[in-house]
Amino acid sequence: MIKTWENECCRLELDLDVFNKRIRIINYEGNVCSFFRDIMEMAKANDIEKIIIFAKTNDIAGLLEHVFEPEGQIDGYYNGHDAAVLVNYLKESRRRTDEWIVQDDMLRKLFGSPIPQEKKLSPFLIRPAAPGDAPLLAKLYQEVFPVYPAPVSDPVYVNKTMEEGAVYYLAFDQEKLVAAAGADVNYLLGHAEVTDCAVLPSYRGHSLTKRLISALETELRQAGIFHVFSIARAASMGMNATLYHLSYRYRGRLINNCVIYKSIENMNIWCKNLSRLSE
Repeated sequence: MIKTWENECCRLELDLDVFNKRIRIINYEGNVCSFFRDIMEMAKANDIEKIIIFAKTNDIAGLLEHVFEPEGQIDGYYNGHDAAVLVNYLKESRRRTDEWIVQDDMLRKLFGSPIPQEKKLSPFLIRPAAPGDAPLLAKLYQEVFPVYPAPVSDPVYVNKTMEEGAVYYLAFDQEKLVAAAGADVNYLLGHAEVTDCAVLPSYRGHSLTKRLISALETELRQAGIFHVFSIARAASMGMNATLYHLSYRYRGRLINNCVIYKSIENMNIWCKNLSRLSE
């Protein structure tokens, strides 16, 4: 639930995410620390376990003094200026993870591996989604994700995201929708998040996610959106490899960030500047 707060020192937008027991400060102008007490009161009232702020460079020191700590960075988040991802844990169990070293080792293995040779692409139809595709998209997400941090299995929700500017690309085998990927576009801040990537299990291995993200990137570049990022399951070699091989750069890991697939999971941050055509 997006809320807008304003006082004499600051105006901010926050996402009260009760399902994932987190609050995210996704945009602000002014002294974000002036709302610290109000944020903590909201957190206590809603049983929140983690607070995340996409912080501007000048505000990092002040947030560290409020015991926030860095977990990553999003390149170009604020109209070409980087955002530090600073977090504050309100429950000890939320900051514990038993998978950190395993997930570090997976990234080291990925970074040390050669880029695979392009295979001959299978003939799937790739096209942008239209509002009438919302029920098909919702059905696909329901089949692929037992649990997801957003209600993407609801066609009303999917249609609403389209109305708010989200872009989706779809892959079809004949008339059957077999894969999709989306981008949440923020024209005000000049960035987009590549998200909601899903492929039916029987169609994996055809580079469909890579092809869909490439199509999204082309449309975003044409719209003048050059800074893109994606938050990928740290446990998923496939999605992390896809982003890495598309020249996304690793920028950190969010501990127990959200409930996805089957449980709460760590998520890796990946960023790309689409204005650098050589990448």
